[in-house]
Amino acid sequence: MRRFLLPIIIIIISAIGYWYISSNAPLSRKRPAQPPSNLTVSVTNIATKPLQITLQSMGQISAKNNSVISSQVSGRVLQISANLESGAFFKKGDLLVELDAREYQNKINTAKASLTQTQQDLKLEQAQVTQAKADWQRLNKNTKVPALVSRTPQVISAKAKVSAAHANFNQAVLDFERTKIVAPFDGRVLSKNVNIGEFINANTALADIFSTQALQVRLSLKNTDLAFIDLPEKNTANQSINVATKVIFEADLIEPQLWMGELVRTEASIDQQSQQLFVIAQINSPYSAANSDKHPLKIGQYLNAKIKAKLIPNAISIDITSIYQGQYVYLLKGGVIHRQSIKILWQDDTTALIGEGLTAGDRLITSILSQDDEGSQAQLVGDKNNAPDRAKRSVKKPNRDRANKASDGQQAARKAANAQ
Repeated sequence: MRRFLLPIIIIIISAIGYWYISSNAPLSRKRPAQPPSNLTVSVTNIATKPLQITLQSMGQISAKNNSVISSQVSGRVLQISANLESGAFFKKGDLLVELDAREYQNKINTAKASLTQTQQDLKLEQAQVTQAKADWQRLNKNTKVPALVSRTPQVISAKAKVSAAHANFNQAVLDFERTKIVAPFDGRVLSKNVNIGEFINANTALADIFSTQALQVRLSLKNTDLAFIDLPEKNTANQSINVATKVIFEADLIEPQLWMGELVRTEASIDQQSQQLFVIAQINSPYSAANSDKHPLKIGQYLNAKIKAKLIPNAISIDITSIYQGQYVYLLKGGVIHRQSIKILWQDDTTALIGEGLTAGDRLITSILSQDDEGSQAQLVGDKNNAPDRAKRSVKKPNRDRANKASDGQQAARKAANAQ
């Protein structure tokens, strides 16, 4: 009996499984048709407008006029001014170093005595000349007095001795004055090289100083920047270009601060390493009362510079975020996205000056796109005041629920057959 029922049960179970699988067959996995593109973009209308070109650079502060204070005479240092310490300021004519002047005072006294003696000798010689001429005229009336009788050579010699003595006296006075070393200009001390009590010789360097009248900054210019700036230089020996190109310096050593300057000259050669041209900018009166609220500039300090260059009256300029790979942009023409090649003449961190590829009236897409978007249909939903946004496409995912159910039925049939 069991042998008879077993085949029947297997047939029934197989039939039930076939019916279940047939009624729950998985859906055909045909790839659904892509929905039409639903791309929305923001645009800005291209228009010509004035563009102020501002060139950016960086440079290091140096002194326009720096000097080494040295002694012109030898002697022992008696006094050093507090204004000669490193970093101290001084005014023109301030006493900086004083040497022992007693020796030079003695030389003045000696030279003065010698001068007095030669002057007296000259007076004596002149008196003798007067007497000799009188004697000659008494003995030889109406005749010319000979040079030897009038003692002309002796008078010339006496006058020469007076001149020499006078020069020695003046030199002694000058050496005495040089024992007091004074500031040649308004300035500041970079370093001091002498101390009280030292004996120094003539031409000994005492301190390094620089003038506070003006500071200079050496700035490099890119080759692409040269067409947009009037350089302060002479065309010929007799013709000069007087251009006051303004420069705004930013110092951030302690906190951000702005300093005003101007270009004053251009270097005569191209830098061999960078192959760039360097210009010299000048900051006038950096330590004046007008700048007392700022942290004083330091020699060797780096400054960021913005050079006010040419004003382009009818420029086509765009935001650099709309440029791809520095070569092309996307335009919206008749509801279709077009890729447009461009030529950039100049650019900074935010703006690019376009030379070719765009004209007034073009609608520049400011939304972020990919290369696959070229040729796609697009709808305009923004203007130039909208922030750039990425258009979204919605793609339906295939429903896999029925396929999963069929797979579950097949597994149930297999388990029932194995149980039998």
